[in-house]
Amino acid sequence: MRITLILALILISGFVHAEKRHAGAHVHGLNHVQIVLDGTTLKMVYKLPIAQLRKHDEHKHDEHKHDEHKHGEHKYDEHKGDKDHAHLAEDLKEIASISEFVRLPDSAECVQKKIDQSVRDVVLDRETSGDSGHKDVVIEADLTCGHPDKVTSFDFGPAFERFDDLAMIQVEGLVGDQSLSDSLTRERVLTSI
Repeated sequence: MRITLILALILISGFVHAEKRHAGAHVHGLNHVQIVLDGTTLKMVYKLPIAQLRKHDEHKHDEHKHDEHKHGEHKYDEHKGDKDHAHLAEDLKEIASISEFVRLPDSAECVQKKIDQSVRDVVLDRETSGDSGHKDVVIEADLTCGHPDKVTSFDFGPAFERFDDLAMIQVEGLVGDQSLSDSLTRERVLTSI
């Protein structure tokens, strides 16, 4: 248990260092997921560019407003300021479950215990409320699994279904004593251990 925890901390510290990237590496249509399963506790961190969430919400709003919607008709400028900050906070609170992005095997009996949603500055890698340039939405979820040995796959179909412009999800993690590193696309949404 202690070795697993130490390995998880080493793995997470590598993620933190890797996520302190420059704004030039902030790629729209690319999401990042970090997964750590230690005992019965499953921690998942899902990161996506803020523009991707806003585009999804604008698309959802426009579908209710009129029947015909042309993609590319509505563009989100992530540099336009704080005028939509209250709306963004509401959008984040609507993300109630990590299952909106990933499905786990039912046999693992994983139950979400906590979820946190925030917006982080990509360059400074800290929570932000103002317009500080490129930003990511960060969804952090803690789950407890009744049968952690049954956590053998992660299905990211829900994320690809949710976001039309999502091209790739990079997944990294430590599940028990096995490392996980994979790049998923619309054609291949499942990663297995």
